[in-house]
Amino acid sequence: MSHPSFPLDRAFRSFRPLAAALAASLTLLAHTGAQAVALTEPVSPANFADTALPGTTAAARPELAGTVLEDVITAFSFEGITGTVQNRVVREAGSGTLDFYWKINVDRMEPTVGVSAFRLTDFGYGNLTDADWRIDGLGSVAPDTARLFSESGQPGGSINFLFDSAVNAGSQSRFFFLRTTATTYSQSASFDLLGGPGQALSPVYSTFAPAVPEPGAHALVFTGLAAVALLARRRRG
Repeated sequence: MSHPSFPLDRAFRSFRPLAAALAASLTLLAHTGAQAVALTEPVSPANFADTALPGTTAAARPELAGTVLEDVITAFSFEGITGTVQNRVVREAGSGTLDFYWKINVDRMEPTVGVSAFRLTDFGYGNLTDADWRIDGLGSVAPDTARLFSESGQPGGSINFLFDSAVNAGSQSRFFFLRTTATTYSQSASFDLLGGPGQALSPVYSTFAPAVPEPGAHALVFTGLAAVALLARRRRG
């Protein structure tokens, strides 16, 4: 009994483009995942843990490509050091998630040491997982270390970007960033700067961070029904 020759070889040919696309996607995921810098979490009783930041590019991490949603420049002045911090929010083209960037520019300084650390607080501990700096951007001084503080000590989520070589007068830092899974943001975090020969702290300034999720529609309905039931019980009583 003969069997038609069509089904198998034609079916395999039809699946080849799909298989090739799937293989390419898996390769891309493996490549970009390998480039992510996972932050080391502190282990009790340590209050913080340091992670070395090697620097990256858009070519090495194509998932970072996206649209700039906010680009805000904040002026600072402390201990004879003046300059600006640029804060940028980027929505990734592929995933729609948000990345948060900062860059320090020092215009003038009276001491011999400029800015040596950027200290971020209230960013949300769960959002402090993937940090690095951009080799392919503006600036010349890069943070070499990300210092993540423990959730027990800093439940709001705190991290320091440390510069081995300070950002001095007339120079700019590279863009350093935190990649998140957030899709909404607000101006709810804060930062200050460490600098000068005595390592003094600047005033505190506001900056963007992932927004705290609003209560869902179901939660609001449940709350409303609970309030109605409580009112009814009070009336019966």
